[in-house]
Amino acid sequence: MSGSVASDFFRAKYEREARKNWDIFYKNNRDNFFKDRHWLAREWPEVFPVAVRGLGEDANETPDDDGNGVVEDVRDGPGSTYEVDASKPRVFLELGCGVGNTVFPLLELDSEATVYCCDFSARAVDLVKERASKLPERDRDRVKAFVCDGTCESLLDNVPMGSVDVCTMIFALSAMSREKMSFCVRNVATVMRGGKKGVVCVRDYAAGDLAQERLNGKDSQKISDNFYVRGDGTRAYYFSPDDLTELFAAEGMEMRRLHVQSRTITNRAKSVDMNRRWIQASFASRDEPLTEFVPPPPEANPHIAAWRAAA
Repeated sequence: MSGSVASDFFRAKYEREARKNWDIFYKNNRDNFFKDRHWLAREWPEVFPVAVRGLGEDANETPDDDGNGVVEDVRDGPGSTYEVDASKPRVFLELGCGVGNTVFPLLELDSEATVYCCDFSARAVDLVKERASKLPERDRDRVKAFVCDGTCESLLDNVPMGSVDVCTMIFALSAMSREKMSFCVRNVATVMRGGKKGVVCVRDYAAGDLAQERLNGKDSQKISDNFYVRGDGTRAYYFSPDDLTELFAAEGMEMRRLHVQSRTITNRAKSVDMNRRWIQASFASRDEPLTEFVPPPPEANPHIAAWRAAA
């Protein structure tokens, strides 16, 4: 098998097994790996104007609280300013919800909002439903959890067109192959409010993160530029500001504000400093929501085609 074919086969293998590998991840970790993200109001105060302070933030994901973090490459774009419409209950969508670490803080930040949430891991969604069943009765129906691969399964099957005020994508895009991210963003564009009145809030891994540097030194774990596979088979993409901005702009969603945040985290047990980097941005929804989502045909993905040819 030639090097190029082997490379395509390698990419296709992890594309094909992505859902299975995340199911295994959640089987092994359940809801013990990440902690609830109570920092949403602090990071997007215009979107969540009533701040709810929480404890137990995850050092792998959260902004810095003690002054050691550095914000860099701050950019303001042409996207329209988001304004909360207080005339009716808001609708949220959390894409790539995992076990609900963003979902349940969203419920606290807006006591009237409905939260649609999806993940392509059925096991993760089951854990969300299990936790939602223990909420006070008035809140249980506010959580609308469903299984969906946002890159190829239409959100319109579960979410009304043009209904979503706020979409959160927290460490979700990075789990997808770069060529499929555009389909995911296009899918989101079908359910966002029109008139540029909705907002998509994104937080993900930034290029230059310590984890990327470690993965970069292992040829067997690099899939393509800025895209890697971890030891458990899950994948991670590391964004540059231009890359993320262009991804949404191509689907008619203008960037409102973006920055990269770096933070040095000390592993006291090993006396090791770890330099972590995240990218955070908000994007205005399209002027008009897309009316349908056309998924990519399987044969359009060269990696899947290579896998099928070699199988």
